[in-house]
Amino acid sequence: MALVSPTRTVDTTANEPLLAYTLTTSPDPLKASPENPQTPEERGELQIVGSRHSGTPADVQWIRVKVPAGPMSPDLATDLAKVTPRISLSGWTARLDAAAKEFVFSPSAGHAPIGPDTGFTIQLSDIPVNRKVGTSPITVTESSRTGSSAFQSRATTFHVGKFPADFYLRNLICTPLVINNGGNVTLTWERSANATYELLYGDTNLDVTNDTSKRITNVKSDTTFYLRGTTGDASNPVVRILSAQVSVIKPDLEIGNLIVHGSTQLNGATSTKNLTVGGTASLNGATTTKDLTVNTANTLHVRTIEGSGSYGSLAIGGRLTLSTAGREVNVLSTLTVAGATSLNGAASLNGATSVNGATSLNGATTTKNLTVNPGADGYLWLKSGRLDTAAGTNLNAYGTVGIFKNSSQTLHSNYIRFGYRETTYRANGDGFLTLALTCLYYTSNNGWRELNAYFTANATTAGVTRGISVPQVQFDRSRQASSQMSVPVAKGGTVKVSLDNTKLPNGAGDGYFSVYWTPLGGGPNLTQVAAADMPEQDETAEEEVFETFTADAGAEPSEG
Repeated sequence: MALVSPTRTVDTTANEPLLAYTLTTSPDPLKASPENPQTPEERGELQIVGSRHSGTPADVQWIRVKVPAGPMSPDLATDLAKVTPRISLSGWTARLDAAAKEFVFSPSAGHAPIGPDTGFTIQLSDIPVNRKVGTSPITVTESSRTGSSAFQSRATTFHVGKFPADFYLRNLICTPLVINNGGNVTLTWERSANATYELLYGDTNLDVTNDTSKRITNVKSDTTFYLRGTTGDASNPVVRILSAQVSVIKPDLEIGNLIVHGSTQLNGATSTKNLTVGGTASLNGATTTKDLTVNTANTLHVRTIEGSGSYGSLAIGGRLTLSTAGREVNVLSTLTVAGATSLNGAASLNGATSVNGATSLNGATTTKNLTVNPGADGYLWLKSGRLDTAAGTNLNAYGTVGIFKNSSQTLHSNYIRFGYRETTYRANGDGFLTLALTCLYYTSNNGWRELNAYFTANATTAGVTRGISVPQVQFDRSRQASSQMSVPVAKGGTVKVSLDNTKLPNGAGDGYFSVYWTPLGGGPNLTQVAAADMPEQDETAEEEVFETFTADAGAEPSEG
């Protein structure tokens, strides 16, 4: 299970912060104070973790955290003067700008560099939480620059909810976590009755307000399930979202365009709108396509072409030549030839065939467009041989394509506490990079801050960064926390992998971090852009049994 909220927004790309921020709350979620003004206010804490993901340090003049205060629903606190601000960076100070309702954190010098090795934490403790249920915007603004450029203000806004005192939504569990294609899963969760709940996945949105479990059938691809709870006033509701994921063995894959520069093997039925082959393609199952394009420098090898059912028509706009002598041609239905047709080998036409131009099949066949539209019952069957295309041409699939990997490459596998040096890889062929995180540290003390702190791993490719996280410590007897994601990487592309294993000050926690590469079609593996950064891997070693760490209920967390 992963927590998706609180959500955040950032400035435009030109003003996007140079530092990356994550925000968590304690308790999670925050509870609005009782409406009775005579009742003491609830107390809460904001924990903001900042880091620099780029290898180039950023100069920072100050960091401001704006916390709305007052009696209204969008306000988080009732009195900012009661809040205790702290920052973990040495030499930095914290103060309250009461007029701006901002906490200002600044270095003793005019500015200070923050590099990839300088993670830090901002804590706003003892917040007297406002008495109205609602969502509050928490804005983190930095004044930063790189090199000798001018300092610039850059902002990130987090949307933090204040929930009713008796609200809860927790423990979204997917069982099992790995299934065969077309298998079923059962989702279970715990929730309070004072909210509406929705289960979202793919294009599906289910109302599960009255449920605490749901069985999902016929799952054909890797799926992330989101459970969304909404409560409070409609003008400013609060939303909490949990997620869980199931992985499918040999999943269905739906894409817009698939370009394959090497061999492609399709072992099952394939449905595509347009198929352009630029390399060797082997179709060993039934194939349905609207357009099959083979460029003039390539060859389409077909042993048998058959019409199917009421769609048994073959339309040829050019010349058709079958070059093998002594073969017979059987036409069991209408054959219409509007131009010269030369069949030099056996041809079996079991449905209506329309030839509108000269067609020559003398072995290698070159055609600009081969259109096959047999309907639901038909297929294009390449029973033996292969489908060849020249280098530089494309194989485009606009429908579902099944891809079966031969093996995967382990790039990294080690305990989180040992860290991971940010590494960039280059793909020698198309494939998927997979990141996996597992929490291995347990405690029986539910007051530990590490239960709400996270280790994160990110992968950046084609200008897009995606990440996963697991808690640094989890509660005894709970289901082991793990998270995994896969990102596609095109041939010649690069992917940058990073791990943030920063613990809370004097904190505990550990886990396991793994990076894998799965080439499409059993193609080549990844290579590092900087080979010296590659951790050594023992490809022949047996799978390691992970060590787990357990702390006594009364023990305080300590480093290491």
